[in-house]
Amino acid sequence: MQRGEKGAVLPFVAITLTVILGFAGMSVDVGFLEYRQQQQQNAADAAALGGAQALAGTSCTSSSAGRAAAITDAADNGYSSGVTVNTPPSSGPYAGNACAVYVQINQTQRTFLTRLLRPAGMAESTEAVGAAVTTGPGCIYLLSMTQPSNMNGTSISSPKCGIYINDTSNFNGSTVNTSSIGYAGAAPNENGSTFQQATPAPMLPVQDPCPEIAGCNYWANNTPAATGCPTLSKNGYTGVIASGCYSGFSLNGCNVTLSGTYIFTGSSNFNGSQISGTGVTIVVTSTGNAPNFNGVNLSLTPPSTGNGAGVLYYQVPGNTQSPNFNGSSNNLKGLIYAPSATGVNFNGAAGGYLVLVFGSTNMNGSSSYDFATPPPNQSLVYQGALTQ
Repeated sequence: MQRGEKGAVLPFVAITLTVILGFAGMSVDVGFLEYRQQQQQNAADAAALGGAQALAGTSCTSSSAGRAAAITDAADNGYSSGVTVNTPPSSGPYAGNACAVYVQINQTQRTFLTRLLRPAGMAESTEAVGAAVTTGPGCIYLLSMTQPSNMNGTSISSPKCGIYINDTSNFNGSTVNTSSIGYAGAAPNENGSTFQQATPAPMLPVQDPCPEIAGCNYWANNTPAATGCPTLSKNGYTGVIASGCYSGFSLNGCNVTLSGTYIFTGSSNFNGSQISGTGVTIVVTSTGNAPNFNGVNLSLTPPSTGNGAGVLYYQVPGNTQSPNFNGSSNNLKGLIYAPSATGVNFNGAAGGYLVLVFGSTNMNGSSSYDFATPPPNQSLVYQGALTQ
């Protein structure tokens, strides 16, 4: 090779090395950008899911809660700027859906070896949509986060609705046929139990379903603050008890019929009585003592029409006393609502569709509980889910 030819090779080698290094730099930067994009996508997913869970916690009634949760989750994952949150989303399949939250994260990622070519960096945009989705109607809501429930030796049949437990439960020796069983606390004790359909599965805590049940929501906003109510005391009485407000209500060994709304602002007892009636609602105010139905045969149905339709028993949430539904041959229908009461004894129930909302409950013995098919538009449980 002549001397001139040797000198001509050097520029070619330099150009080749530059190209090779350029491709190597691009490979490194592309890998880095993909890694950062995945991190950014994970942050968008987490923010959308967190927003959806917050919406689920409010039954889709607070868009501000969903937005705040999404922004907080994005920041927790390293993205406190360039975050756009829309709830409800303004476009796409969830546009206008109050149960959905859209998250977009826009960031500029600085490169390394190709920085000379793009000194401003590479713009990356990721997005995600989360939604509070329904898992189906519930028959039993146990809302306490700290008090377990007991369902020992019972037979529960609710094939079209579920059991939702914010703490945990003992299912010792029980037979359970229900569409879903969720728990937010520790795993339940299933010793010797048979689950004919759904088995217990972890879930997010559920909220009080009252706002979604029209009759319950009515009483929540119209609970009477009754004063000057009379007392009633009957022994061995047979007949009709007039509806109205009572500051004291006592039945001993009676056989009575109820009809209408009964408001209890004080003590109440029904020892050894037989009580029947249709179109009945019992309301226990903040000053009322939770009724003791010990040894009572109950056959009661709620009103089927009107503002309080479907509500058999309503105890204001601020009243933490526990009603006692302890009777082996009770026939009850409708909503029984005592959301802050823990350890509610509920033994024996059969008949039409029944919804129980307690803090926690005890269902013991050989009693059978038959929850009929839920009516349309009954309460739903919301859970946060990532949709796209």
